[in-house]
Amino acid sequence: MPVATLPNFARPVLSAASRTTTAVLLFTRPAGEEAAHKSFGGGRGTDAAVAAQLIAQATATARQAGVDFLYAGPELQVGRTFGQRLSSALAYGFGQGYERLVVIGNDCPQLTPARLRQAVASLETADAVLGPDPDGGVYLLGVSRHFFAADAWAALPWQSAVLGAALARCLHRAGATVCRLRPLAGVNNAHDLARLLRQLPAAALRRRLQQLRQPAPPAGRALRLRPRVAAVAAPLPLRGPPAC
Repeated sequence: MPVATLPNFARPVLSAASRTTTAVLLFTRPAGEEAAHKSFGGGRGTDAAVAAQLIAQATATARQAGVDFLYAGPELQVGRTFGQRLSSALAYGFGQGYERLVVIGNDCPQLTPARLRQAVASLETADAVLGPDPDGGVYLLGVSRHFFAADAWAALPWQSAVLGAALARCLHRAGATVCRLRPLAGVNNAHDLARLLRQLPAAALRRRLQQLRQPAPPAGRALRLRPRVAAVAAPLPLRGPPAC
């Protein structure tokens, strides 16, 4: 299977064609639904606040990719299984006239705009791009319209440790050339979040997540600290524009 790996120092320059025919698609559930399926080590309210921060971070990253941004929320996720819902979101994106789509989720806050632009640029010379997760999945996938088959993709073992290999085989059988990005780990539970906080630079996202993980203050101090807590926990926008 033809595979290329993008170096860290790559400086992708997006062509005019790429900017008009490629979109980044954020595939996500609302923060409340994320909290119902994932535990980040707090109660439901804290988990939802953490999920909101991750969604906001993914949205901000996607908007800096240099191409159109599509938000694939629940209204575009048709089907019972994860694979069916993802395939329906991709079908919608291609139905809007895009020739290439780069799909990301909300669970990889270490994905930078520069890395995302690498993925977009790679689709100008390759048919597909994969960002592998160390656990065997992918944190990013990009594909040209010609190599997307909704039924085959819906049947892949999504959310499993063999997804990355299965997706690569599917693309290989279709005759696609595949480019691979550097691996990045996802955040799906309290252990992942603790690891992320050790690895993230001392930026705003790290501070917000650390503050959300702090235990509640003693009752006698709640009144004095309430203004600060309210400012930290104020949710960022949970949704992009309802384009996808």
